[in-house]
Amino acid sequence: MDVRQLRYFLTIGRCGSFSRASVELNVAQPALSHHVANLEAELGVKLFDRSTRGVVATECGKTLMHHAEIILRQMTHATRDVQDCSSQPSGPVQIGLPTSVSIELAVPLLTEVENRFPAITLNVNENHSGYLSEWLGSGQLDLAILFDVEESAAFDLTYVLTEPLYFVTAPGGPAAGRDAVDLDTLNELPLVVTGQAHGLRQVLDRHQRDNGLRLNIKTELDSLNAIKKLVGAGYGHSVLPWCAIQAECHSGALCAAEIRNPTLSREVYLASSKDWALSRAAEVIAGVTGELVRGLVASDRMRGTQRP
Repeated sequence: MDVRQLRYFLTIGRCGSFSRASVELNVAQPALSHHVANLEAELGVKLFDRSTRGVVATECGKTLMHHAEIILRQMTHATRDVQDCSSQPSGPVQIGLPTSVSIELAVPLLTEVENRFPAITLNVNENHSGYLSEWLGSGQLDLAILFDVEESAAFDLTYVLTEPLYFVTAPGGPAAGRDAVDLDTLNELPLVVTGQAHGLRQVLDRHQRDNGLRLNIKTELDSLNAIKKLVGAGYGHSVLPWCAIQAECHSGALCAAEIRNPTLSREVYLASSKDWALSRAAEVIAGVTGELVRGLVASDRMRGTQRP
């Protein structure tokens, strides 16, 4: 098994046809068939189901495709890192940001990278933390901001900060004019919150279990903007981090009070997979992300504390 065979194998799987892969790779179709036959003989498994309509990867083939994608990407990173030793870091980096963090971090991160490291192509994937964790584990992301990650998870973790959560209401609502509220203030109040795949919801569910919190979930939404609009319209209340609501609180569209007794918070980490090394470009992005988060805290666009 070699890199060329893996590249041919992936292209055939993606095209679903030996003939289309032959055109794309500019390699004769019999040669591609020979490479696949050698792979199947070496591994002792069938990699493709063949029919008159083309080819479809078997379960064994899908497993090899997953590993082949990682191997080829690491080969590309290795080549680029060696070449970058005498020059600026370059190449693509995929980072995942939860929506609540992306609101404040995405623009300064993209701008800073463009100004300081123009040879790096940074792609920001904004989604909820459940998806980001899956994509990081499968190799689709190089880095991701995650919350409350177990130490046993298959990630290398850099602790960023502990972020308090806020009880959010419409102007004149229960949070108006208050710096903080007790956790039991949330009992039975109608809440508009994220779905259970989101880190925010998992924090609430954990406190419901551990502290007897009586949640009244009126509506679940995966749209942070929709949640804020509903809260501002008086439809219900919510629980969100400061970075997601600071603009609306300053404008008077929302009111927020920090939740205490006990404190409702989440730990924020910058994560990467343990299964493969970061490229030099990804290491640079990790460093810039940490710098910018510290700046956002200093400017009160994010709020949180770091461990002593």
